[in-house]
Amino acid sequence: MDFNEFSENVVKSIKTCLGDDVKVEVKKVRKNNDVKLHGLIISKEQSSVSPTIYLDGFFRDHQQGKALGDIVYEIVDIYEKNKVSANINLDFFLDYSAVKGRIFIKVIHYDKNKEMLEEVPYIRFMDLAVVCYYAYINDFLGKGSIQIETGHLDRWGISEEELFAAAKSNTQNKLGVEIKGMDEILLEMLSENGEEIDQEDLKSMLQHSEKEVPMYIMTLKGRYFGAACIFYEEMLAAFGRQCQKSFYILPSSIHELILVPDSGREKPEALRRMVQEVNAGHVAPEERLSDNVYYYNLQEGCLHML
Repeated sequence: MDFNEFSENVVKSIKTCLGDDVKVEVKKVRKNNDVKLHGLIISKEQSSVSPTIYLDGFFRDHQQGKALGDIVYEIVDIYEKNKVSANINLDFFLDYSAVKGRIFIKVIHYDKNKEMLEEVPYIRFMDLAVVCYYAYINDFLGKGSIQIETGHLDRWGISEEELFAAAKSNTQNKLGVEIKGMDEILLEMLSENGEEIDQEDLKSMLQHSEKEVPMYIMTLKGRYFGAACIFYEEMLAAFGRQCQKSFYILPSSIHELILVPDSGREKPEALRRMVQEVNAGHVAPEERLSDNVYYYNLQEGCLHML
């Protein structure tokens, strides 16, 4: 069964489950790095907002043997838990003063997003592009973000300079930087996963990590689009002063950066290979930032792409 047949069967089955008053359709959705996903949209006439459920992962599950009925049941369950029962007035998004305080910046790869950037205000930054998004928190919609496009600026009657001034200020002052060592991150991951680990084993792991090249995670509080920290020279300079060294920056994803203080032992080409291998094997295509490595020179007070 190819994807088209799979999606047609899913749509028919969901309509059977939910009734004739429900509209079910599949649309292609462009994500970061020009990744195209297939979004299943289930909507009712009385609702102005509909959740998007991506079918691509479900199709892979079906190819690996998961029954179509189980997949449909899971999709319907996701819809029921996330559907918006009320008709939401989105007119607030037409008023810049109503959204100005929740506009932030994020960084994405320039070349991989050229088509999208034709419709979006951006600042070119090395091999990256700095763009803006609106972060919403809504009782009905939950949490999410809306990409700011050039058309929004036209409706708001503001310039790109005004947009980025607000977004840069909000990002720095309302979100702020968060830096943690790899040992702290390891402890958090174990705690969040509910895993039990022998204290001696943990001590041994942490001591081993300290003997290796020390690494730190830099992100924004909330860890959402935290790689934007690379755009703030003051954040980078503060870390350099703290560790009293220049340092390498490895783009872990669009959400975080890995900082490696320069001890003289690090080889840029080896670090670049590591970034490329991690991106290829462990980071979702739409989450990848760059395969390049950056270097912040503390003495010169500037950032370079290696």
